[in-house]
Amino acid sequence: MPTSATASLSSEFYVPTEIFIRQDIIASIGPILKTIGSRILLITTTGDLDLFHDTIEKMAKSAAASNLGLIIYDEMPDSPNTEDIDTAASYARKTHCDVIAGFGGTDSLNTAKAVAVLAGNYLFCEDLFENPSIQAPIALVTIPAFPSFGFEILPMFFLTDIREEIRKVYNHRYLFPRATIVDPRVSALISEEVTAQVNSATLAIATEAVISKSTNSMVNTYALKSIDLIFKNLPTAYRDSQNITSRGHLSYASIMTGIAFSVSRLSLSLALSLALSSRSNISVQRCMGVFLPHIMEYNLTATPGKYVQMSKVMDEDVREITVIEAAIKAVEGVRKLEIDLDIPQRLSQFEIPKAEFSRIAEIAIGYPFIENAPRPLNRDEFETILIAAY
Repeated sequence: MPTSATASLSSEFYVPTEIFIRQDIIASIGPILKTIGSRILLITTTGDLDLFHDTIEKMAKSAAASNLGLIIYDEMPDSPNTEDIDTAASYARKTHCDVIAGFGGTDSLNTAKAVAVLAGNYLFCEDLFENPSIQAPIALVTIPAFPSFGFEILPMFFLTDIREEIRKVYNHRYLFPRATIVDPRVSALISEEVTAQVNSATLAIATEAVISKSTNSMVNTYALKSIDLIFKNLPTAYRDSQNITSRGHLSYASIMTGIAFSVSRLSLSLALSLALSSRSNISVQRCMGVFLPHIMEYNLTATPGKYVQMSKVMDEDVREITVIEAAIKAVEGVRKLEIDLDIPQRLSQFEIPKAEFSRIAEIAIGYPFIENAPRPLNRDEFETILIAAY
């Protein structure tokens, strides 16, 4: 039995997932899946199914060549809620599958994670958010179609609770995927706008991983390298969808950010974005791009030295200026990048009434990944950020 002292200890770093990132790996996905199971349930939302149907066909052919059973669940709506997940979990139990694979964007990956847990635990999805004791889920594989700001590897998902009509987060160590399989070539199919949004969301989480009170040297290395890769490759990928080298670097950045976030556990931008998307039709990743520079400004004076580190990897000139001036350059660097990518800088560009700010702040304060912020937070501070972002 562990002592009371050792029971409270947690590791500084833990990532049990096999990571495969290379061009055209989708065509060879069968042999990878065969090492994990024999009967695969592939989950994707209707939007991802329409956009990536040729890629799904390639995966099906590779699975067939490896003598795997592959069942495609094609009834999942975009932005699924807890009721949609329950329906999919019931179907998964009937198939007797031994692997759940999520393919597509963040909604598809989140859905697969939830189904993998529920298929082996006979719970309703809404019950998970009360954190019951659970058995290990069915083996999970994530196959992101494009960078998913770390959620391809994070042991976490978010979904809309149909009862409360807000985005809720579930986190459990069991949710680390057995494998994540990334083919940068697939991301060439997404639009310029989505390319900018998802990678700015990656940048948002990476910048906050650097300043988290739970960061350490390894986390810092991953987060700073992610920032470096985004600044060096996102403008190119945005303007040239077929530049697979740049898209490969952005895929690495997303994975590195997920690894960093799994330890740092900080993202005010994600908390506010989940809350705002619960009260509007704006996607989570789009919200994160809007909030990023404003949240950086809010936290700047608490950890200026960390901001100087970010300024340096953004290739900002910080010679012969004060620490605060050098820290401000990190915020300015992010703003310049986002303006170059046509990312909105103000909430006033959307139809969001200020009367909603109090409710958005109330939802945001309930998320589990705000405790490691370098500055104390309450609902008033979240409202202050919302007003600054307006």
